[in-house]
Amino acid sequence: MTSIRRTLPPVPRAGSVANGDDCSVASPLSKSSSSPQNCPPSTGLLSPSVNSLDSLAFILGIFSPRSLRVHDRSKPKGHVWRKVLSHFLICFMIGVTIGLTSLASMSLSMNLMSEHQAFSFEVVSAVGKFHSHENVMKNVTASANMAMEINATLDSTMKEQKLKDEVSYNISISQLLNKEQYLEPQKLLIIVTPTFNQPFQVYYLSRLAHTLKLVPPPLLWIVVEMSSQSEETADILRRSGVMYRHLVCKTNLTNTSDRAILQRNVALAHIETHHLDGIVYFADDDNIYLAELFQQMREISRFGTWIVGKLSVDKSSIVLQGPICNGNRVIGWHINESNSRSQRFHAEMPGFAFNSTILWDPKKWHRPTLEPIRQLDTVKEEFRVSTLIEQLVEDENQMEGLMNNCSTVMVWHIDLGSSVSFYPQRWIMKNNLDVILPIA
Repeated sequence: MTSIRRTLPPVPRAGSVANGDDCSVASPLSKSSSSPQNCPPSTGLLSPSVNSLDSLAFILGIFSPRSLRVHDRSKPKGHVWRKVLSHFLICFMIGVTIGLTSLASMSLSMNLMSEHQAFSFEVVSAVGKFHSHENVMKNVTASANMAMEINATLDSTMKEQKLKDEVSYNISISQLLNKEQYLEPQKLLIIVTPTFNQPFQVYYLSRLAHTLKLVPPPLLWIVVEMSSQSEETADILRRSGVMYRHLVCKTNLTNTSDRAILQRNVALAHIETHHLDGIVYFADDDNIYLAELFQQMREISRFGTWIVGKLSVDKSSIVLQGPICNGNRVIGWHINESNSRSQRFHAEMPGFAFNSTILWDPKKWHRPTLEPIRQLDTVKEEFRVSTLIEQLVEDENQMEGLMNNCSTVMVWHIDLGSSVSFYPQRWIMKNNLDVILPIA
């Protein structure tokens, strides 16, 4: 049997026909398919464009990563690194050139703008002021006169400002000096006031509160009541504007005349317990005080005393009671009653003040006894003040005469219930005689 093999026609490749010419491709079934068949070169009208496209593809292929890899395989490694470095240097130089160009253009534009502005300013000023030669002379003369006037005005203004600055500086210096006086540390004043329920209690406490408010701080007002704190007294203390402590004496009374003594002892115990450091003064609320009295108490070292103006026994005159001084040294006492000559110290309760450390630091003052200092209610009424002073000092050598060397009255003891009308004023003594000075 005869077999007939039919040979398949060659399969044309896409895009291989040009100008009517066929490009033969070997059949995959033929034996000669392993050898490639090349198309003959075309010589038609499209040959220039094909050549240009081939050249562009060649150039792009050089810079493509695939081509680099091909060339990398064919060339040694040193040539590859040289090519990479050359590309990097070329890109770097291009970037530097672009940056310098932009900076140069910006600086040039700014210079041109400034020159243009200066030029325009000069032109405007020239156009606005200089129209002709005469106008130029007039303007120059007027500007010179204005400059002289401005300089004179500035000189006068500067002189006035300098004078004002000097005055304000002097005022500020004086204010600082005055403030420094108040900034100096001052002793604490401890004012002890016993009070009780009576018709004039509100008036007495309010008057004393206003007086204490005039005294420069520091000042502590210790107010002592019997049994309990009253609402009226607490309200006065809150509104006084003075630092205070409101104490209560809970001791049972057997005699109303001992009430003030027990209240003062409560205050003394409070000062001793809390070690309050200052000047203690017993200021009864029914006395009249000058604010300067409290300020001069700060000069006391241990014990200070002064004279007191009070009503006589018949309540018809004012008499003086207290120390007689030679300078600030106590040399005697005013004696107003013959039955009180046996007293050791002829002083009144509002006529002395002392250092609070005597109460709680006896070793500092070389006290002979360590017993607490209290006012005694077991002695006669006329000796109660003297016995208290005897616990504080030994004799007059440990005393200091205050209030202008015991010559000025700054505290009065006046009974408002009496028929005597009295208007207190500062009283300067003319001598230091131990006499009663009646008031006409």
